[in-house]
Amino acid sequence: MRYGWSRLRPSSIIFGRRNSVDDRDQTSNSDPAPAPASIVDGQEHRVDPRSVKVARIIGVSVTLPLALIPLIFVTIGWALGGIPSPVYFALFAGLLLLLALLVLFAYRWPAVRHERLRYLVDEGGLRIRRGVFWRKVVWIPISRVQHTDFSQGPVQRSFGLATLTVHTAGTAGASISLGGLEHGIATRLCDHLRPDRATDAD
Repeated sequence: MRYGWSRLRPSSIIFGRRNSVDDRDQTSNSDPAPAPASIVDGQEHRVDPRSVKVARIIGVSVTLPLALIPLIFVTIGWALGGIPSPVYFALFAGLLLLLALLVLFAYRWPAVRHERLRYLVDEGGLRIRRGVFWRKVVWIPISRVQHTDFSQGPVQRSFGLATLTVHTAGTAGASISLGGLEHGIATRLCDHLRPDRATDAD
C-alpha cells in the first residue's frame, strides 16, 4: 500500500492501487452513502453535515471582529479630524464592502469544502480525500499508525462533533486530522485504527 499525500487535479486523481475507487467517483454523480452502522465498509462518506454550521459559526465569529477593527480606527481618525470627510466616507464604504465579502466567504466556504471532503475506512486503514482547487488524497495504513486521539472545541462539543487526529510513523504527514465527525464515529475510528489491532491480527 502506498502512503503519503498526493496533490492532484480533480480530473486525474490516481493514488497507488486505489485509483479505481477515485475514477469511479469522478464519473458518478451520486452522493456518498450516509455513515453506516459499521464504519468499516470500504465506501466513501462525507463528514457530518453539522460541521458546515460549526465552521460557519467559527468563521464568522473570527472574521467579523477582525474586519471591524479597520472601520473603528478610520471612524476614530475622522472623528478626531485627522481624516477629511470625503476620504472617510470613501474608506468607510470600501471597508464595509470588504467586510461584507469576508463574511460571505466565511459563510459559503464551509459548504464548498464539505462537498469536497470524503473519507473511506476498510480493514487496511483510512483514506481521506479533500481539496477544492487541488485535490489531496492520503492513505493511512493501520501498520503505520502510532496512536490516535480526538478533540472537541466548545462549538464542536455543542453539536456533538469531534476532530480525529492520526499520528503516524515517519516525518512526512506525521499528523493527519479529519474534522467534522460525529462523536461516536470518531470514537470508533480511534478504536479501529489502534496500532495494536494490526499486531493482534498478525
